[in-house]
Amino acid sequence: MATFDADTSGGVGHGLASWYGAALAGPLRGPLKQEHQGTAFFLASTRATEGAPRREFRPLATAWTAMREELLREPALAHVLFMRRPLGRPFVHLRSANIGSRPPNMGAQLLLGEAMGELDDPRFCGEVVRFLVAALDAVNPAFAWVGADGPATDDTNLDCVLNRRVRDSVREARNVLRGYSWTTVCPEQLSVRLGGPDALAATGAFHRVVPLSAGGGVLQATETVAEYTDNAVRDVFEALHPVLPPGMPQFDPAHPELRYFPADASRFGG
Repeated sequence: MATFDADTSGGVGHGLASWYGAALAGPLRGPLKQEHQGTAFFLASTRATEGAPRREFRPLATAWTAMREELLREPALAHVLFMRRPLGRPFVHLRSANIGSRPPNMGAQLLLGEAMGELDDPRFCGEVVRFLVAALDAVNPAFAWVGADGPATDDTNLDCVLNRRVRDSVREARNVLRGYSWTTVCPEQLSVRLGGPDALAATGAFHRVVPLSAGGGVLQATETVAEYTDNAVRDVFEALHPVLPPGMPQFDPAHPELRYFPADASRFGG
C-alpha cells in the first residue's frame, strides 16, 4: 500500500501512474503475456469522480498508454483486476481511490491474492521489494508498506491499534510515520529526522535500505517475510520510534494478524 499526497514529487497523478506502471512491468508482467495469449484477462477501469461513468481499458496490454494518461489526471477511482479462465478468484488486484475522504490524497494498493509466492522465498520477496523501489523511486510518497500482516484497507497497523482515523493519519504522514511492517517506505521529511538512509542502515534493524532518488527510503527489515519475527518487529520499532505516533497500542480483535511492538513510541527509552 502507498499513500500519495499534495507533496508527492510530480503530483499525485504521477505517483499513481508510476505505481500501476511498475506493477505491470514487474508482478503483472507474466499475466500480461497470458492476456495476449487469450488464457486470462484483465478488468481495468477508472472513474474521474465517484459518480462519473466508468471508463474501461481492454485489452490492457494495448490500452495501458491510455490508462496511464487517465491516471495522470488523478481519477477518484481506478483498478486493474487480473482473472484466470474460467472465472475464479482474483489472481491479482491493483487499485487506488481517494483516501482520508479528501482529494488530492490517494491510496494505492497491490493485492497479490493467489499470485502470492512463498513468504520464505528470498527471490519472491526480493522481487516484491524491487517493485516497490521501481514504483516509488521518483515519487517520495507520504508512506508505503509491504507485508502479509496488515489490513487490506486504507488503515495501517498503527491506525488500528492506536485507534487513529485514516484522515488524521494521512494528514500527518510527513510529520509522523503512518505505520511500519516487513518493508516500510519512509518519506524524505521523516528520513531526514532519522539521520538519512546511511544512519538507518547503521542501526542494524534492516536487511536492506534503499534511498529513493526523489527522497525518502525503502526499509526492508529482513530478507524474507517469514523472517519478520517478533525480534525483528522490535528492532524496526526501536529504529523508527522517534518518528512514530504517540500512544500505547491496544490489541484489535478485528485484526488479530497485525504485527507491532507493544510500547508507546513517545515514551520508549530502549
